[in-house]
Amino acid sequence: MVGGTILSSEFCLPLHLLGTGITDTGLASIGRCLSLLQFLDVSYCRKLSDKGLSAVAEGCHDLRALHLAGCRFITDESLKSLSERCRDLEALGLQGCTNITDSGLADLVKGCRKIKSLDINKCSNVGDAGVSSVAKACASSLKTLKLLDCYKVGNESISSLAQFCKNLETLIIGGCRDISDESIMLLADSCKDSLKNLRMDWCLNISDSSLSCILKQCKNLEALDIGCCEEVTDTAFRDLGSDDVLGLKVLKVSNCTKITVTGIGKLLDKCSSLEYIDVRSLPHVTEVRCSEAGLEFPKCCKVNFSGSLTEPDVLL
Repeated sequence: MVGGTILSSEFCLPLHLLGTGITDTGLASIGRCLSLLQFLDVSYCRKLSDKGLSAVAEGCHDLRALHLAGCRFITDESLKSLSERCRDLEALGLQGCTNITDSGLADLVKGCRKIKSLDINKCSNVGDAGVSSVAKACASSLKTLKLLDCYKVGNESISSLAQFCKNLETLIIGGCRDISDESIMLLADSCKDSLKNLRMDWCLNISDSSLSCILKQCKNLEALDIGCCEEVTDTAFRDLGSDDVLGLKVLKVSNCTKITVTGIGKLLDKCSSLEYIDVRSLPHVTEVRCSEAGLEFPKCCKVNFSGSLTEPDVLL
């Protein structure tokens, strides 16, 4: 029994052990007893190491989804084990596993080439080489990639995604401050039919030119976060033509201090589907100024002027 679950070889239901404190010994039991296991979540089980993960990989060859967020002792060795034994892996969560490096990702995708979702948020030792390895190896399968605060990631990573990953739906690059307009424009063109969710807050080199490309070309975009992109102005919205219709449901532009009521008004002319818009800390966009300008937000849209509204989690 592990975490209150009786283990047997026929057990193949998702196994949720998040935060339970399970140890390597417990994972070894899972590896021995649950050969049909396809989903395992041991996020924030902080005692786990490569030894336990190696045992899971050794015994659970059918594993499709593995979540290891906050397991700080996990290293590249675990990724090598997964590559060798769990070749049908489709989803891997490594948020905050700071010992993961480019070398580990390169080893992972030598065997795991069916990955659809990869979360390496806050993996601060991952850079362009690792992301490029994933982009090339998982080109046809990759749909979700999360790179929040991976400060070593730059334009090379985004260019590789644009070149290889035409089916990308969700990309989170918030805090990747070396990313600039050039690569984002390539991405907008390459993933114009697939991209649905894009988070690039604190990408300080992003300006109107790339944002305009995103808005014009990515017709299926539903959620966009450009918070703290200080170079963005009303121009990106003014550039929208008569044929440009946006399907955005979530837009976050907090701390984009050059955006004014004029830009928000232009956006609203093109977007009737908004459900949530974050305009906090915009000195030129206040509730009073929006009212004075006669702006009409969609009836069901929540407008966050001050931070009192619960934020959607689609871009987390």
